Amino acid sequence: MIRRFLVFDGDGELVGTFAGWEDAHTWAHLRSAESATVGPIQVEDRAERRTWTVSADHCRLTVWRRQVEYGYCLPPSPAPVPPSTFVPPSAPPPGTVSPRPRNRLRRQVTAS
Repeated sequence: MIRRFLVFDGDGELVGTFAGWEDAHTWAHLRSAESATVGPIQVEDRAERRTWTVSADHCRLTVWRRQVEYGYCLPPSPAPVPPSTFVPPSAPPPGTVSPRPRNRLRRQVTAS
């Protein structure tokens, strides 16, 4: 048995499921008349895409619009990255530059 009618309280919490409209409708009116109930009670029929908003003395029918996609748009292109101003130094060809000697004598300057 398929329970196609879903009943929600005012907080959006599912409080009941029913196979038939009359049972769901009657129960929703009784539930909404209770003092502890957070309202409004909603009865949803997802197969027919309808929602009834029920209070103790009246109800309102809302028919859902079908969402239709007529087209799409392309995602925005990324922002262009500005060219870099840093130019890495070019390395000399191998074997043309020798390492600097580390043990050479340094001149000492004396203050007068």
